[in-house]
Amino acid sequence: MGGDRKAALTVVIPTYNERVNIDALFGEFARLKKAWPIPFDILIVDDGSPDGTREAAYNLGQRYGLDVRVHVRPGSRGLGTAIVAGLNLCDTFLVCAMDADLSHPPILIPTLFERLNGFDGTVASRYAVGGRIADWSLHRRIISRVATRIAKSALDIRCADPLSGYFLFRTASFRGIKITGLGNKPLLEILGRQGLGVFEVPYEFRNRAAGESKLTMRAILEYILLVLRLHWTQRGPLGPSKETIETAVAVTRNS
Repeated sequence: MGGDRKAALTVVIPTYNERVNIDALFGEFARLKKAWPIPFDILIVDDGSPDGTREAAYNLGQRYGLDVRVHVRPGSRGLGTAIVAGLNLCDTFLVCAMDADLSHPPILIPTLFERLNGFDGTVASRYAVGGRIADWSLHRRIISRVATRIAKSALDIRCADPLSGYFLFRTASFRGIKITGLGNKPLLEILGRQGLGVFEVPYEFRNRAAGESKLTMRAILEYILLVLRLHWTQRGPLGPSKETIETAVAVTRNS
């Protein structure tokens, strides 16, 4: 669609019933395209949304002059596995993953790109110095902080925000890493299974503009399982520490 230059970057956006957000999101991408010289395309990975997300992405992509592809996964639902499917479909040098709900501002992509330098990837970080979260309840903030603490302590990860859903990587850097999408945290799988160098870019996380939140009890339980699996892979049959298990159980009970 449209592009007369080969894209250097693919932006992977998983969707399920995000029609209400696509117009505003693509409007932001249109402004980014005018202001930024690096060619990019957008890959929508849609889990068979019944609300017309697929059609809206096609039509609005044409209206805004964006290079948009839509990959539909009939019968599938899952944010993490949708991102993994998108990562596997990319053939560009760089790939960026982000949400469709307007919580991740596209205008940050040039900064993620510029800060790449010699690193394997860059992470849009809520918890790096200068980052913040807007309009979250105390309950949600506590869950996020505890989940981040679990990941960092159990897996020896130095990244301040290993659970971020907004990141940019050199595509070649994660090829060969088994990414399952379990727990909706593919970045954690990338960081937890291979010692890659990343640079964190602080930003303000904006709360979902409209639609259904992805934080469910199932997602929390899958996240805990993911951490335990990654911990087991790293440290062998001794398994996770008592402290890690007790913290995970506490998060589940309080959610």
